[in-house]
Amino acid sequence: MLRWLYDVGFLMFAIFSLPHFLVRLRQAEDGKRLIRERFGFYSSDTAPVDSHRPIWIHCVSVGEALAAERLIQILLERKPEHPLVVTTVTPTGQRMVKKWEGSRLKVLYFPFDIHFAVRRFFDRIQPSALLLVETEIWPNVISEAVRRKIPVGIVNGRLSERSFRSFRRFKPLFGPLLGRIDFFLVQTEADRNRLLALGVDPEKVTVTGNMKLDAFKINGQWKNDRENLRQHWGFLASELILIGGSTHEGEEEILLRVLRRLRTEKFPVRLVLAPRHVERSEKIFAEVLEYGFKPVLASSPAADRLFDVLILDQLGELRRLYAAADAVFMGGSLIRHGGQNPVEPAVYRRPIVHGPWVFNFEEIYRRLDEEGGSTQVKSEDELAFVLKRILGSDREREQLGTQAHEILRRLQGATERNFNLIEGKL
Repeated sequence: MLRWLYDVGFLMFAIFSLPHFLVRLRQAEDGKRLIRERFGFYSSDTAPVDSHRPIWIHCVSVGEALAAERLIQILLERKPEHPLVVTTVTPTGQRMVKKWEGSRLKVLYFPFDIHFAVRRFFDRIQPSALLLVETEIWPNVISEAVRRKIPVGIVNGRLSERSFRSFRRFKPLFGPLLGRIDFFLVQTEADRNRLLALGVDPEKVTVTGNMKLDAFKINGQWKNDRENLRQHWGFLASELILIGGSTHEGEEEILLRVLRRLRTEKFPVRLVLAPRHVERSEKIFAEVLEYGFKPVLASSPAADRLFDVLILDQLGELRRLYAAADAVFMGGSLIRHGGQNPVEPAVYRRPIVHGPWVFNFEEIYRRLDEEGGSTQVKSEDELAFVLKRILGSDREREQLGTQAHEILRRLQGATERNFNLIEGKL
């Protein structure tokens, strides 16, 4: 009876979220496949390989997929007897993970959490274990796994203060559900304490760190990449490059006003905007024109390199371009989104500036801020002031970037710890 009530509630939520779903449908390369698979209809070639039941890893979108990438590689290398199935919810996540697909790794869309779609998935895929990356709590999926005696684990788990308050408000519903999960490998002690406050057995919860910090292994080659990238995109040796990484609506305009201030004070700076959602690129292009700057899209012909603002409208460009930056503002932090991952600029030893709203990555930002690896600002005026200081000093840029990299190095290793713990449960 409770399952049917949950299904009705899920369908009502789905109807309310229909506009958002239609946006995702337009983003998908194959909209029909998205709809078919989300309702639990999968093609015949998704059956287990060579009669071995696959490990199912669910990554809702790009961020979770990046976190799980190294773990997936390790599982393929060290557990050759286990094929893998990786699911995502978003088309952007699907495009990224599809690049990893091979004879032992199948990429699918996650089924809607309705019992008939979930049962079709389990019947077709027959997973041997389910690993949910970060905080993916789906009642029907978890209940069906338990019914079939399939172990379920949370990997790279995190529970923000906001999510914790929501879970606590509905503790009678979520408490028993969390109790069905076999293990939680979480990022921080704060995540562990929040789970314990929700009634999770302490023996099930282990702090292993953040796997996103293991996404990059960089050596001295980045310095050569820096020069090559600057030449490729048409930046002069005398110019300064400011990157707005994974920005959200409203933050691009702040950065454009800051660019105007920097130019007024004769800083030879050009701006790179990398919106978190690339489908906003055309709108940002128009905003740049309104501010009197010349924009160019990264997808435009290479000959068009006379610009003030480069807009990254293609996935995959931002990661490498961080190496070319002189300063980086991490998006999602001057609005209440919760911040974006600062690992990539830290790997490349770039100075990092961010706003106050970083609860999505609270532990690494706390360490970076406390130990001099990043700078927090609370307003547009503060952002302009800090960027003037950083861009005006080669020495400060080097010190900030080096410290960020060193802090990151000390925090790495979560993926290996997670694999060692997971291996004993497979």
